[in-house]
Amino acid sequence: MTDHRAIALFNQRRTAISKEKAYYNKFIFNGHFSVFLLILFGAFILGYGNWLKHIPSGIPYALLASIAVSVISIFPLRTLFKEADRLFLLPFERHMRSYLNYSMMYSYLNRIALQIVVLIVLFPLFKQLEQDNLLYFGLFAVAALIYPYLGLIAKLEWMQAKRPLWMMQGLQWIIFAVTYVLILGAHQWLALLLVLIFIGWIVLLKKGNAKRLLPWEDLIAIEQQHHMNYYKFVNMFTDVKHLRSTAVRRRYLDFLLPRPRANQYHAKHMYLFLFKRSFLRGKDAFNIILRIVIIALVLMIWLSNPWISFIVGGLFMYIILLQTAQFYTQQAYGLWPQVWPVPEESVIQGYGQFLYHVMFGIGVLFVLTYTFLFPTQFYLGLLFFLVGWLTIRNIIKKLKYQEALLKD
Repeated sequence: MTDHRAIALFNQRRTAISKEKAYYNKFIFNGHFSVFLLILFGAFILGYGNWLKHIPSGIPYALLASIAVSVISIFPLRTLFKEADRLFLLPFERHMRSYLNYSMMYSYLNRIALQIVVLIVLFPLFKQLEQDNLLYFGLFAVAALIYPYLGLIAKLEWMQAKRPLWMMQGLQWIIFAVTYVLILGAHQWLALLLVLIFIGWIVLLKKGNAKRLLPWEDLIAIEQQHHMNYYKFVNMFTDVKHLRSTAVRRRYLDFLLPRPRANQYHAKHMYLFLFKRSFLRGKDAFNIILRIVIIALVLMIWLSNPWISFIVGGLFMYIILLQTAQFYTQQAYGLWPQVWPVPEESVIQGYGQFLYHVMFGIGVLFVLTYTFLFPTQFYLGLLFFLVGWLTIRNIIKKLKYQEALLKD
């Protein structure tokens, strides 16, 4: 394999991943989710604009921005390696440098949009704080665009040196944050010196790795982990064949999953228990929905407008209940119906009960938050339950219709 063929191999894999993402994006960015993103974006712009008019004083915005940007400046390394590469590409290792250079550029371009969006969001804040001099923010933006690529190079060399990846992540975060703080604090020359030291460190790492072999196992493992993370996210919108389901026991949630009584060991209560267990002990869906709920609560508190907060809460209630559709396909078409066949009506009934439990838990959090923010209009918060009830009713209606079509 020559360098040219190594580059062709990378382009082939990149094209395959692009086609796969284009396929799954049709399910992710459907009508419901697109409207949700549009309203979420509008709510953020409205809240951010109102906040900029009355920026609280006494807060170290430069330090906070530096810490936040330094975190997202640590880009994940995407190698597009596969399990079989440790055998079939090992003899051609000396030709893989071009492949890895392309992979680092792919990793950079794959995440740089987020970096640019964050800088655009921060620009009005620093324009308001530093109206007379935006030079330092410009240098800060340049550093925030350069550092991620240098970080990818350093990460690859550090892994080739057989050193712990977490240590490199921590070092990068410290170096990036200190550099950003120095630039925003008008110490640009010290920041430039730190950048040059970081570049020199990368050069020394490259020289030390001149005769070392590539860490194939580590590079393949991190690529597989990125793939699994993507599949876990997509699985919230549609079924993913490649996803390996995992479970974890959360002892602090055991009170929500009591052992069924002796008289409940029958088809009528079977699927409610299975749906709840799948949700509470699932490693991915529970965490994703928990993050969505936290985002909803933060937006309701931040916007501090009774009508806008109500719209945000109702919209998030609707979206969360829609995203639980994966649990029906996991249980209704999984192993249990083959081991213990039950009527389809019992499966749908158990799924509806599960949705009502989810709706009640989220509704309580939303109502308590809304009542705390707007005690004189607490009655509007009770409408979150109405939104949830109507959503569940529509979901169950569509589900019964789909099952009826399958029978035909």
